Amino acid sequence: MAEDTKKNALQIALDKNQEDPYQIPDEDFFATTLDDLDAFDEKAHNKGAGYIAPSFPLFSKYMEGLESGFFMFAGESNSGKSGVLLNLIYDFAMNADNKLFGIYFSLDDSAEEIYPRLIAMNQLIPIGVGSKPQRYQEIIDDDPNTEEAMIARTFLNRRAAGLQELRDAREHFKVVDSKKIKCGEQILNYCIKLQSWIKAKDPEANIIVGIDSLSDMRFSSQRFESDKMRNDYIARTVKEWAVTVLDCPIFGSLHLKKLGSNRRPVVDDVKESGEYIYEASALFLVHNDVNKNKEGATIFDRVEGSEYKQPVIELDWAKNKKSSYKGITYHHFTTDYSKVTECSEEQNERFRILAQSL
Repeated sequence: MAEDTKKNALQIALDKNQEDPYQIPDEDFFATTLDDLDAFDEKAHNKGAGYIAPSFPLFSKYMEGLESGFFMFAGESNSGKSGVLLNLIYDFAMNADNKLFGIYFSLDDSAEEIYPRLIAMNQLIPIGVGSKPQRYQEIIDDDPNTEEAMIARTFLNRRAAGLQELRDAREHFKVVDSKKIKCGEQILNYCIKLQSWIKAKDPEANIIVGIDSLSDMRFSSQRFESDKMRNDYIARTVKEWAVTVLDCPIFGSLHLKKLGSNRRPVVDDVKESGEYIYEASALFLVHNDVNKNKEGATIFDRVEGSEYKQPVIELDWAKNKKSSYKGITYHHFTTDYSKVTECSEEQNERFRILAQSL
């Protein structure tokens, strides 16, 4: 009798499921498991060794080759997260072996502010040379024979070379700002069209996306009762873009609220902003001790000819579902050039030991 009751209950559940608009179609569950495993194995082999950033060998090594996913860089204002994002994406995109086209959505700054940074970081000249070349031309015009004029002339020559490099990189990298893109729906539409364009030229090619910053994203089709609800939606949506819709790497920066003390950011600071920590494939907490504590900083660089401490960006790999590494890496940050470079393994170890003693 009890067995009959069980069968009847199961039949009722099955009948009800047939009426459910979200029902799952019938399948051979054993056979589809084999199909799923075959599909996984084929995709895993097709990934190759992952994407490599030549100028960031430690990042590439610890990431064990970049692949599709949602990669977040979270930190306070002026911590250097935008600099890391821009330097990394440009390097991944310019490595021809990756077959990646880099698209950098600058929602925080205009393209006219991003281009000088790109020129500066590629040519190692002050950002101001890229944004205000006329100031340096006036130095030359005042007296072309001075040492200052010679330096200005060198800077302008490098600026010209840097601008030409960006022109030559048009098939590898592009900056799009909020003058062209007004909402998240347009970002996705732009990426879909770009990806189709790229794959039409080379089916093996893909895109890598940067969004600076996630905090500035808005969606025209959505209304939210709070910033947290908006951030929750952004986190889930961008993760879906990266993993399902576009199947590509997406890097995003996130502004954290100003921390009241001299402490470094922690995962709980990101949790306060929404579900980013749960949705991210990897989360990097960004800290810049010099920006935070000025001349009282403990983690810093010294540069010949300067009496001031120079910033070092700390990346805490707080969450990493893509590889086994969950440590901290350190990066030189030349703010005048917007240039981020990795510290050597020896320098990394020295900074780690110093940080542990704090």
